[in-house]
Amino acid sequence: MQITFKSFHNLKLKFLIIFLLFYFYNHTCHCEGLGNIFESNDTTSILNKQYLVAFNDAEIFDNFESPSIEQQNKYIDEKEFWYADTKMSILIGGLPQTETKIKPITAAIFGASLTGIFILQHQLQMKTIWKNNQDAYFKFQDDLKEELFIDKLGHFYGAYISAYFLREAFVASGFSWNASNNLAAIFGLAYSTYVEIWDGFGPDYGFSPSDFIADIAGAAFFAAQHYYPSLRNITPKFIYIPSEWTGYKSRIPTAMFIDDYSSQFFFYSVNIYNLLPEKWKNYYPNWLELSLGYTVRNMLDRVRHPEETPCDECIFWKEGYWGSPRIVIALDYNLEKILPSGGNTWNWFRQTLNRFKLPSPALEIGKVTRFYILFPFKLC
Repeated sequence: MQITFKSFHNLKLKFLIIFLLFYFYNHTCHCEGLGNIFESNDTTSILNKQYLVAFNDAEIFDNFESPSIEQQNKYIDEKEFWYADTKMSILIGGLPQTETKIKPITAAIFGASLTGIFILQHQLQMKTIWKNNQDAYFKFQDDLKEELFIDKLGHFYGAYISAYFLREAFVASGFSWNASNNLAAIFGLAYSTYVEIWDGFGPDYGFSPSDFIADIAGAAFFAAQHYYPSLRNITPKFIYIPSEWTGYKSRIPTAMFIDDYSSQFFFYSVNIYNLLPEKWKNYYPNWLELSLGYTVRNMLDRVRHPEETPCDECIFWKEGYWGSPRIVIALDYNLEKILPSGGNTWNWFRQTLNRFKLPSPALEIGKVTRFYILFPFKLC
């Protein structure tokens, strides 16, 4: 089986980006807060209100001039800042800008930090996944069927979620809302392309056109959600649960958890409530959504491991590569409607958490159909 560097090899990078953004938020509050607050007169921003209250001086807020029309026009209309029927959040609070006005200190810190993380991750991959690339030549080698298509959903989600986090960086750095979304999609795809190119030098694998198409689709869907709000009723989600915890086997071979596709599940969650006619909404809980998912259990590469036996429910779509594909229909929770609202950091974290799937009742359809109370965990 090809051991390719899939989009989730940058999962650690994403968690580092989250940590960086939290640091970024604190820096914005403490290092640039005074200048930005009193220059912008943005009394509608949660961040600015909290900063003013910290002075414990009611007169400061009472005497604060209302923002002029020109100043209000610096920020997008609040009506544009909704994801389906839920108000969106950015880590620094308030609303994104309508025009780009770079914040040099913030942009420099974020740019330098991302560059450092990128270099560190590249070096780590050169010692692991790409360690034999130096002696190989670039080639195209598609793996459309070897992973039973599960890795394509991984590439889609990887490009999508990368763009989501990158958008925060651009917004915090002073880019306009439109520019932030466009650049996030472009840079999310650029990173995925860099990964595919280095995969192209792998001695046992190559640049996979189908992987690249999935990367493009993930970045394009992120951008399309910005320009076509109706698409925000669909949210790509991901969950990772070690197979051994659910009574199955991890992918054979597996170098690390991020290439264990047998433990990964990809979903597309639909906001049912927002799509219902108004007269029906009174009878339907606004937090309850429906997800369509896909996974492949007990994946096995018998080309490299002929001693292993495929599972009873396994099939092969390419000679030597086995697995048990499952379609999953699951209930889902909109965490932004369940968890209480709070400050900027919490609201953004709650919004981000809603991009990941939590266990829920589900129907799994494969060679055998099963019902789960809390998918993917079995009751017995």
